[in-house]
Amino acid sequence: MNGEYTRAVEQYGQKVYAFACYSLRSRQDADDVTQEVLVKLWQHWRRVDPDKIMAWLMRVTRNAVVDHIRKQQLAESRRDDRIEPDARPDIRPGGEDQGEARDRERLREAVLESIQALDEPFRSLLIMRDIQGMSYADMQGALEMSESQVKVYLHRGRRKLREDENLRRTFGSVHGTVEENLVTLESARAENSR
Repeated sequence: MNGEYTRAVEQYGQKVYAFACYSLRSRQDADDVTQEVLVKLWQHWRRVDPDKIMAWLMRVTRNAVVDHIRKQQLAESRRDDRIEPDARPDIRPGGEDQGEARDRERLREAVLESIQALDEPFRSLLIMRDIQGMSYADMQGALEMSESQVKVYLHRGRRKLREDENLRRTFGSVHGTVEENLVTLESARAENSR
């Protein structure tokens, strides 16, 4: 059993941590949640279907994240001062100048903040599918939804991100507005046709 558990932790532990980190935006909190989830896996090892470990882990992780957020909100409501979440991990630009790296980080932060602001299950679905690349089958098991529900909620979550005004403004300031991009494209086409 120890060997099988160790292999499962090696195979899925990083996905659990990444899900917790994207959901909570704090490395320390993500570490705590990951440890809690892996302890639960150990405790329930004999009852977990080996073919559905990933789905089980994501469901338990999502529940642990929701519980952690509730506890934080309760603690914060009892205090006047708010604690700022830890910063996201730094990007490692490859060959970008500082301005491009800064713009990319600003856009990345805006996307993560927009995802964080989404209600459940939209937030979990976007993290699972678009950030972690999980299969629909694993997402179904993790969230106990049908495949059609997963697809519908995922579509709605992506639409909510596209409609987020703060994200649109940040994207526009980094990449220009759609109209500016079309003018640039038309100018480039005109230059090439000469």
